[in-house]
Amino acid sequence: MSFVVHFVAADTAALPDPLEADASHPPAELTSDEIATWDALHARLVELLPAGSHDVTQNHFSRQLVHDGSGLLVSWTHDDYEASLPFWSVNASPETFGVLVRVTEAIESATGLIGVDEISHARFLDHREDVKASFEAIADGFEEAMDSQTVLGWLRNLFHKRH
Repeated sequence: MSFVVHFVAADTAALPDPLEADASHPPAELTSDEIATWDALHARLVELLPAGSHDVTQNHFSRQLVHDGSGLLVSWTHDDYEASLPFWSVNASPETFGVLVRVTEAIESATGLIGVDEISHARFLDHREDVKASFEAIADGFEEAMDSQTVLGWLRNLFHKRH
């Protein structure tokens, strides 16, 4: 499970439930404008993400950039742009959440789109402290659940020992 910020047009962001209005679309190739926007934004995103970031996908349908350590993923598909951060307790740090804030600011600035998150269903940057507190609580809940599940707890501990 991940926390997701969806980037939508300002008129969509102003709706009572902007994420409901921004329902998924069938897969389609990126337009030349979408590719140009990604290309212009890519260097800034790489600069903002910590070391260990790399491109995951670059094809006719999408562009993706991920930071291995935190799992922060920026996805760019036709009419669907988002930044996501897994609900790992280590991601509840001010540093990691701050990277998500700076990535959101960069995408909003470059595109004119508004980053709407799945917790507040409103502009993420307007509610970031409240959302961060909710993120921390959810991440703690997931960690407690994983610790109570023998196999899941073992896998999590194994994964964190490797990194």
